[in-house]
Amino acid sequence: MAWLEAYLVNKKSDDTGYFSLLRLCQRFSARHRFSQQVPVETKMPQADMTQIRDEFAASFWSKFRMTDTSDIINVDETSVYYDMPPGKTLAKIGGSSKVDKTQKHSDRMTAVLSIRANGMYA
Repeated sequence: MAWLEAYLVNKKSDDTGYFSLLRLCQRFSARHRFSQQVPVETKMPQADMTQIRDEFAASFWSKFRMTDTSDIINVDETSVYYDMPPGKTLAKIGGSSKVDKTQKHSDRMTAVLSIRANGMYA
């Protein structure tokens, strides 16, 4: 903890020290490709999930063992939400055309990723 005390001693105030340390940690995280994530508890023990995965894989390959790997495509989709203010709006001439945050238009789109079992992009 001596490094922390040495780091904070040169800061103008406790607030400045806090925000400076926070930014240092954020830069470290970005440089080393860390991201914030919410811990999630599993509803099933890891051993059970592994068994289910292995059983599914065995069942899948028993049905599709003769299928060429270039014909098997794994597809994953995720929702992307975004908020965008309108590009144009109607207002009385001489009136205000300001848009507050509650008037923003929210929308959603779906991003789809796919890859073939042989590793080639689909």
